[in-house]
Amino acid sequence: MTYIDPQKRANAEKTGSPHAPEEVIAEWHALATSVCRALQHAGLPAHVQYPGTPVVKEAGACVHVDTVEGPAAGVHVGWNAGESLTEAVHRFMQPDRLDLREPVIAHGTQIVALMDETIRSVLTLAGFRTRDAAEVNDLAPGTHVAGRQPRQWYIEHILAEGVLGLIAAVRSRRTPSGADPGEPAGISAEGMARLTGPGIRTVQDGLHRLTNDDRQELARVFRRLAGAMYSQNMAYGGFWKTDRSLLELPDELCLSAEAQPAVSGTSETRRQVLAAAYMALIGSITTAEADTVDADDAVEIAEAWTGTLLKRLKQAPDEDRQELIRLFREETGSAYTVFTSDFPEFIGLAESATERRPEHE
Repeated sequence: MTYIDPQKRANAEKTGSPHAPEEVIAEWHALATSVCRALQHAGLPAHVQYPGTPVVKEAGACVHVDTVEGPAAGVHVGWNAGESLTEAVHRFMQPDRLDLREPVIAHGTQIVALMDETIRSVLTLAGFRTRDAAEVNDLAPGTHVAGRQPRQWYIEHILAEGVLGLIAAVRSRRTPSGADPGEPAGISAEGMARLTGPGIRTVQDGLHRLTNDDRQELARVFRRLAGAMYSQNMAYGGFWKTDRSLLELPDELCLSAEAQPAVSGTSETRRQVLAAAYMALIGSITTAEADTVDADDAVEIAEAWTGTLLKRLKQAPDEDRQELIRLFREETGSAYTVFTSDFPEFIGLAESATERRPEHE
């Protein structure tokens, strides 16, 4: 199949905007099909807009391929709002009645932004490498899909989710501002700093030992996950009960790394940074004194997020479990970590030596 007519390709060469080779475009279209299927599998309406076909503003996710060589080339996903909302917005975008302050225009923009974030979260969970299309082209809306994630992406994903979740869970138990004596005591600001500080410092210190590309990618992972977790919390608890500070947490974790260059000559990986931070948080929570956090609260927080990690691993091959065990054992003894080599056994990721012992012994 020929995607770009030879004459059209020749004209593009002359104007300085050449198209990618046919074999590359074929790979992008195969990727576009996979992206569309992943979105449909998640329950989102999605279709592929093939080249040379009439452009139809069908509601849902529209997947298409930009064939012109350059950073923005490849697979893009945009969200088309429903017909009624689209028509309402267009009515106020006409030259004779243009009014950018019209609430329906802001509403339409917010809807598209929310769906773009949802699409990126769904595709990341499905194993694709995504980013805001504006990162590769200031004028491009939607999501740019660069390809499939490398094999280790899933471990990085569940560790980053655990780090964000543990910090957010501790902060959700802050001391109430009211004076009602019947309210739970909660955790003081000083207590929260003691519980979350080791994990936050582990991330910030680790970022200095990553390359600039790894540092930026880890920041993107945190932001995508925080957005997805916030949306999920809002769906369950409602807008007014959902703590927006979760959306600010990625910037807090990555703030200090932006001010200093990475340490040269190191080979630390994003997974190692996250594994160390996860262990530091579990350690500080489970060994905290009673005057810092109620023992039952500490157990509840730790068990909830170690349980989430184990649940995620049930969906993955055993090689991921073994790789995570190896990571945790490597990170034993890191700064802010109070565990010995039995951390995988402590959270139920691996069997203890007693459990592995044959019955006849």
